[in-house]
Amino acid sequence: MCGIVGYLGEQEACAILLHGLRELEYRGYDSAGVALLEASGLRCFKAVGKLDNLAAKLGDTASSGKVAAIGHTRWATHGKPTEANAHPHGLTHSQVVHNGIIENYVALRASVATAFLSQTDSEVIVHLFEKHLAAQPPAADTALAAFRATLDALHGAYAILLISETAPGQIFFARQGSPLQFGLGAEGCFFASSDAPLIGHCAQAVYLQDGHWGVAEATGVRLFDAEGAAVLPQPAALPATSLAARKEGYRYFMEKEIYEQPQVLTDILTGRLAADCLSLDELAPEWLRPLRSITLCACGTSYHAALVGSYLLERLAQVPTKVEIASEFRYREPVLDRDGLFVVLSQSGETADTLEAIKLAKAQGLATLALCNVDNSSIVREADHRLLLRAGIEKGVASTKAFSAQVLTLWLLALYWGQAKAVLSGERLAQELAALRQAPSVMQVQPGVHERLHRLSKRYLHGHGFFFIGRDLFYPLALEGALKLKEISYLHAEGYPAGEMKHGPIALADAQLFTIALMARSCLYDKIKSNVEELSARDATIIAITTEYFELADDIIQIRAYDHPMLEFFEMLVVVQLLAMEIAIRLGNDVDMPRNLAKSVTVE
Repeated sequence: MCGIVGYLGEQEACAILLHGLRELEYRGYDSAGVALLEASGLRCFKAVGKLDNLAAKLGDTASSGKVAAIGHTRWATHGKPTEANAHPHGLTHSQVVHNGIIENYVALRASVATAFLSQTDSEVIVHLFEKHLAAQPPAADTALAAFRATLDALHGAYAILLISETAPGQIFFARQGSPLQFGLGAEGCFFASSDAPLIGHCAQAVYLQDGHWGVAEATGVRLFDAEGAAVLPQPAALPATSLAARKEGYRYFMEKEIYEQPQVLTDILTGRLAADCLSLDELAPEWLRPLRSITLCACGTSYHAALVGSYLLERLAQVPTKVEIASEFRYREPVLDRDGLFVVLSQSGETADTLEAIKLAKAQGLATLALCNVDNSSIVREADHRLLLRAGIEKGVASTKAFSAQVLTLWLLALYWGQAKAVLSGERLAQELAALRQAPSVMQVQPGVHERLHRLSKRYLHGHGFFFIGRDLFYPLALEGALKLKEISYLHAEGYPAGEMKHGPIALADAQLFTIALMARSCLYDKIKSNVEELSARDATIIAITTEYFELADDIIQIRAYDHPMLEFFEMLVVVQLLAMEIAIRLGNDVDMPRNLAKSVTVE
């Protein structure tokens, strides 16, 4: 969830670090800092809030000559967002930046005699390093040995960059459960916790594996595994440009990414959709056929996509399906079907709970599959097979296009599996393929609808909450619509299966309860119509998303009519995303970087 950058070379480092940190802003953060190690010594700059505050602190500061520099954007876990708690953390002659969590930091703090300036778990790393350094006999690699001894004491997840005046011209690095990579370019050696800061500086990157550690120096990079054996770096190509990460005229990245969804769905279908069948080159039919059940495991928005997938997999592939929340899954001693498939969904591929869930499933001998938006991510590397989402960089913290990509990919998986089992063929398969072909055009934002949502949004800035209700496939969409609204507007919102309202929640119904009713014509329309009538009778304010006039609605957002529920699903998805965004903008919120949230949750 935090961001790391590093640079070793002779170029001006402040600009390089700030540029890299700006490329990581989408992850969410509450403070930032940089440290520079030059011939004249160490300098450190930290600020709370946005990177502009750090830039102001730096002012005209510029590095000179050979420099080892590290930078960090922090999202608070241990300790409040303060300058003292911001990274880098230093002691006498060293500075460190760290992503992840040091689980045994309390015991480690007690093991050193030096005083701590922060409330963080991360600061203990630099204290341990200087303690071990003082205990090492003088030698050429004293600092490297002290760094290794420090790593041996740490329990938890970490990506670490460390610099020290005792080792000028070097950056020590390590990865365990939190992403870190480096690239070598003409200007020097660059480190980052994701691709974006490296693009433009390097053509290739080395993605560190868990247990990898080492040191970068003027002569190159020395890389070791967990046992201390030398590792030959294996570079992989980086994208050529970060153009897709720019706003391109939209007000916010979130808005741009909502509008990009038709292209995302087109990209997902490219090469997979033939006239009368589907092909998924990543998954052989003979691999799928023997699997007799499926477990979908995810967090947050990805969990909602998994719920949609459960309906599709059981209907289209006739595969018994369970859906698990990753943060709860591994602590309840789950009993898994060893003849089943375990599927994890993650936008970033670094979600800590989901990563641990797939490791547990693999330990129990299950076949594993990752649906992920980031190649070379930890979850992708852990899984037996992968289906990349093809959604491109998603900078908005509140996921939009990655969610639609997950849902479409699960729909593809369900159809492909049903086709492989021969339970889906003939006219039914033809209908599904026809609907798939329509999906990208369905997600085209209708200018009139967007303008109507912009105007309507001013009516829904008060009240005591929102209920999003739907039935069948539209229940997970209700959950996702409520999550989007609460993430970026900070208004209370809940998603419910419409039939459950009378089992308690309807007690809240009054004129200040805004009910977003997902009234799909193709799926249980009469049922949800009855549920909405019950709410209207209790004076709830009704906003109906539907294909036709509904007399009890206070506001209607009309969508186009379709025969297939997934097409109604995707058009309604665009509506609830835009509604949440327009309400949040009216409230003056930064919809790209909502408070307290991060893009990639790499700690539990």
